[in-house]
Amino acid sequence: KLNLGGSRTTSTYAASASTLFLSNDKNEELAQFEFPTDDEDTSSSITSNASAPALAAFTAMAATVGTPLAAHAAGTGNAIPSAIAAYVHYISLFAIVGAITYERSTIAAGMDKETEDSVALADISLGISGVVLLVSGYYRAVEYGKGWYFYSHEPIFWAKMVALCIFGAASFFPTATIIKRAVPVATGKKEFEPMSEKLATRMKKVLNAEILMLASIPLLATLMSRGVGYKYTESIPVQYIGPALCAVTIGGLGYKYINEALTWSDDDAGSGSSGLSSEPVINDSGVKSPLEKLQET
Repeated sequence: KLNLGGSRTTSTYAASASTLFLSNDKNEELAQFEFPTDDEDTSSSITSNASAPALAAFTAMAATVGTPLAAHAAGTGNAIPSAIAAYVHYISLFAIVGAITYERSTIAAGMDKETEDSVALADISLGISGVVLLVSGYYRAVEYGKGWYFYSHEPIFWAKMVALCIFGAASFFPTATIIKRAVPVATGKKEFEPMSEKLATRMKKVLNAEILMLASIPLLATLMSRGVGYKYTESIPVQYIGPALCAVTIGGLGYKYINEALTWSDDDAGSGSSGLSSEPVINDSGVKSPLEKLQET
């Protein structure tokens, strides 16, 4: 730190205090062991020997006044914005938990249109809360936390980000499915059909995976904040491996779940919401099952 106004810096005070305890003068070191000859010398010796440590302690305490640490603790600085970012981060996480819990407990085969619309609203709130979580988390990591250098070199941080990417990629399936079913009904191109047992079961399984990843994030965040695994950064370039794993996870799983939702069909179930009968159909070409006729078309 710069020494402004001619004031003594903390290091100067520390050096002054240390010289009071550790003197290089052998005579002074031996003098503290000399025994006085009378009561007056005893009082004087005790006073002189006790005054040095007391003065050193007082000097060290005085040196802390006005130091950067004290100024950081006393000043508000980024305290209020940091608190707001943390609050928004936690609230968005609570909103995500509430939305995904509602979806998991509500989705069922044969649910009516009103119930399915409420699931769609819960999914929308989950998506909005997810965006807020990412934005507030970004500011916490870069502006108000321990600094990006710490987080980018912390393996547990990237483990948490991979879990978040898995959660986000899995959420594409329910979202794409809801949109795929809602748009034709809203535009009048198709009448509402209750969800099949097969599709409802698949959506519940995907939501279970989302909940599992969501539950692991607080644990990973707790370990991360305590620097667990940080010592391995010297031998492993986690600042490069972590982003690569996140990109592969969100890209690969995101494509998988979106493609599964857009190409989903209940026809191979043999019955259900497809409206196809399991009875054979007799025509000029012979006896064929509904699945065989669908494959030909």
